[in-house]
Amino acid sequence: MADEPVDVGQNGNAAPAPSNEDALAFWRREVLRRAAQALQGRVVILWEVTSGAVAPILVSHDRPLPPTAGAEFNAALRSWGVPLPDGSRWVACRLDMGRWCIAPVRSDLPPPPPTGTERRRKERMALELAGLCIGLIEDRMPPT
Repeated sequence: MADEPVDVGQNGNAAPAPSNEDALAFWRREVLRRAAQALQGRVVILWEVTSGAVAPILVSHDRPLPPTAGAEFNAALRSWGVPLPDGSRWVACRLDMGRWCIAPVRSDLPPPPPTGTERRRKERMALELAGLCIGLIEDRMPPT
C-alpha cells in the first residue's frame, strides 16, 4: 500500500493516483469531446481495427451509433484503398448518411500537401489534430 502513488485532492485526503489506463481513457475522451465541439456537436468516434474489422472503442457523446455506422466506416476506408493493419486506430465523424471524414491516430505529423497549398476541409483538419493528440498521448501513457 505504501508503494502506490497517491494524489492529494483539494480536501487534503490522499487517494490512489489514477492508473495509466484511467488517465489514457480520460484524455482520449477529452480529445474526442473537444473535436466534437470543433465540429459543431457532431459525434466523433475512435475506431480500432481488429481481425480485419473495425469496431468503435470510444464515442464523444453518449448517443448510440446508427446500426449501419460500422459497415459505412469500413466501406469508406476500403473504398479509399487504405491499408487496415490490426491495431490501427482512426478518428472519424459521420458527416451525413454514409459519408465520413476520417483521420488516422498517429504520433507523427502528416506530410504536407503535394502542391504546398492546404486543401483539406476544416472537418478533416480537426480530426487530423485529434488523431495526432491521441497518438501523442498514447505514446506517453502506454496502457499497463
